[in-house]
This record gives sequence, structure tokens and C-alpha cells, in this order.
Amino acid sequence: MAAELLGLICIAGLTVCLASASLIVAHLGFFQAFGPGTAVAVLVGLLVAVSFLPAALAVTGRRLYWPARPGIELPAAAAAEETPDEHVHRPRRTRIIRLAARRPKTVALACVVVLLGCASGLLRVHLGDPVIRGLPAGSEARQAYAQLRRGFAPGMLSPTVLVVEQRGLGRDRGALDDLQAVLRTDPGFAGVLGAAQQPFRGPAGAVLARSGNAARYVLISRDDPLGATALRRLAGLRGILPGALAGVGLGDARFGLAGDTALSLETLEAARSDMQRVAPVALAAVLLMLAVLLRALVAPLYLAAASVLALAASLGLTVWVFEGLAGRADTDYLVPFAAGVLLLALGSDYNVFLTGRIRQEAEVRPLREAVAVAGARAARAITVAGIVLALSFSLLALVPVRTFRELAFAMSAGLLIDAFLVRTVLVPALISLFGLGRRTPRR
Repeated sequence: MAAELLGLICIAGLTVCLASASLIVAHLGFFQAFGPGTAVAVLVGLLVAVSFLPAALAVTGRRLYWPARPGIELPAAAAAEETPDEHVHRPRRTRIIRLAARRPKTVALACVVVLLGCASGLLRVHLGDPVIRGLPAGSEARQAYAQLRRGFAPGMLSPTVLVVEQRGLGRDRGALDDLQAVLRTDPGFAGVLGAAQQPFRGPAGAVLARSGNAARYVLISRDDPLGATALRRLAGLRGILPGALAGVGLGDARFGLAGDTALSLETLEAARSDMQRVAPVALAAVLLMLAVLLRALVAPLYLAAASVLALAASLGLTVWVFEGLAGRADTDYLVPFAAGVLLLALGSDYNVFLTGRIRQEAEVRPLREAVAVAGARAARAITVAGIVLALSFSLLALVPVRTFRELAFAMSAGLLIDAFLVRTVLVPALISLFGLGRRTPRR
């Protein structure tokens, strides 16, 4: 194995490893477990790639490639004299990459427009937690939910509980009834149960605490209690409750929300907060490894930006397919977070491999010619790797649960966008346009 190729593999593997490990800064437990676990798996794969695989190749020789019979590569000096068309025996791929090298502004602009068009789906995304609706149609829980939805309000599946606390609260029945009337004005609730439904004045422990210091209201949503609509409504209710309590004379009272809807809302907000912490750490890891590889500061910035744009395009396309074409009300909130970290890490892996090869060629050729030669040579490996990974992640769709199918599509679409558009067209155009931050020789 050539020393320079070994270096590229190690940097690429470490980039994926560090980007995955960035999830350790999250607060949610499943993110904290998922990130380091993925990083360890990548590290093990890297060790196998640089130790066992070369040994297997040395033992088996060309027999490992049967039925193909790979030839002997040309010496470096001879290879350096070849033109891009002579060097790569795939004219179509060569023409595309040479076009990116010759007309980088036009090609880069076209790629960005396409990617932004796909990413526009994020403008209409609705994140929910479709646990029941995501089950197979024939499952017992899904059938029970369908029957409940037809006969009652969907929120009967898991009502939200509002608890109001204040000393002596049970004696102020008028304020409690007024608060219940305010809650009933929300069109998103099919029903509100509280103190007004208790026929006797004394606290019985059902809606009024026996101590008389707390009251409970049961809120029944008109929509799936774990769907995006119910989550948005509950978030809005939480914002107006202080004013509503003050309006009925309970300005000093404390309140809390409980139930599956409140739990899902809190988890969603925690996941968003976690990603705001994880994203800078993951991007910093990617930028660091690219800076080490390229010995430059500017090139890693636009290469990382291309990775982020590819990620946004894949997630936006997922929204267009599932919320647009399929007509679903929301997208599982776990999908963008899980796919985001994985696609950013894997896309950066392709970045390292492609830019490393271009940097090597730029030592003996003009930059744009180096982009055409190295880009065409690396394109086959990148596209094959992208297809293999996309097919691997697409197997998640065999699990008859909606979350896995959405994740399978997001990962497969993202990997194919990365392999066929971003790394083999957009990145070569950007490198031709902005360079790699190092002076390249001209012949």
C-alpha cells in the first residue's frame, strides 16, 4: 500500500470517527450512546482496512480480484505525462469532471441551485413522534388507535395533564372553573376535564388534591397526541398559561404539564438543543482533519459547506417525499438528527479521499488538469462506495416501522447525492474555482 494512500485512509477514517464521537457532548442518553458506539465501530473498521486487508492482498495476490485481472499501473513519471483523457478510460465521467474544471462557476452554480431546491423541503418540515402511526397497519396497537380515532378523539390515546399548584387552591372553585373555560376555547382540544366536572365541593383526589393545594385538568387533543400538530399546540399552550392563570386570579400559581405529548415535546426540544451543541463540534472535527490534510485554512471551509449543503438537500428531499408526495402529517424527529451526523461524517470521508488525490496530482500538473485527472480516478471509487452504502442503509426499509423507512430514504438519498453530484461535480468545480490554498506548479 502506497504511503500516501495509507495516509488518506487514516485521515478519512479518523474524520468519520471524530465526527461521530461529537455526539458525546449531547445531553440525551441515546445520542451519548450512539455517537461513541459508532466511533468505535469506525475505528475498528479503519484498523482492519490498514492491517488485515493489505495482508490478505499480499497473500492472495491478483486471485482476490477474480474474475477480473487488474493490470500493472504505469510508473509515476509516465502517469504524470498523460492527459486526462488518456489517464482515465471512462470518457463520460472524464467529460463531466473536465467540464467542472473548465467552467467551474457555471457548474458550481447549477449544483448549488439543484441542492437548494431539494433542501427547500426543510422549510415545510413538521417534526413529530409518530410511534403508533408508524407501526404496520395490521399491528394490534395501530388497529386499536384507528378504532379509537373513529369513535373518539385521537387525543384519548394519551391525554395531557395540566397540574396547577397554589396553597388553598381548592377553595377558589370560581377561578378553577374560569381557567377550565379558558382552556376549552382552544379549538385544538376536543375536551377539557377538570374541577367543573366534579359534582361535590370537597377535594376527592381525582381533579382536586386532598390537601386542597393542587388541581388537575385533563386535555384531550383533536389530533394524534404525539404528532407535530399536537406538539406545536402544547408548546403554544405552555407559552400562554402564565397569562391565562393571571387572568383568572391565579397569578401566583405554579403549573406543570405531564403525559406523552409533554414528554415528546421535551425530548424534541432537548434533541434540538443537543444538535446545536453537536453540530459545531462535528464541523470543527471535520475542518481540523481537512486542514491537516490540505495544510490550508480556506479550502476546508468551502468543502465543509458543500457537505452541509448536501446534508440539507437529502433531508429536504426526504420531507418532499414523505410529507409532500406521501401526504404524511409529519416526519419522525429522530430522522434528521440521526441522519445528519452520519451523512456529515460520511460526506467528509469522501472529501478527504477526493481532495487528497487532487492534492497529489497538483504536485506534478496544473490545478485544473489535476482536478480532471484525480477527480476522474477518484470518482469511480466514490460512486461505488456511495452505491454500496446507500444499498446497505436502504435495507432499513425492510423494517415495517415508519421511522426506519424514513431514515433509510434519508441516508440512501444523501449518500447518492454526495457520491454522484457533490463529490464528483460540485467539489471539483469549487477546487478549480478557489484552489486548495497551496501554490501548485504550472508546466
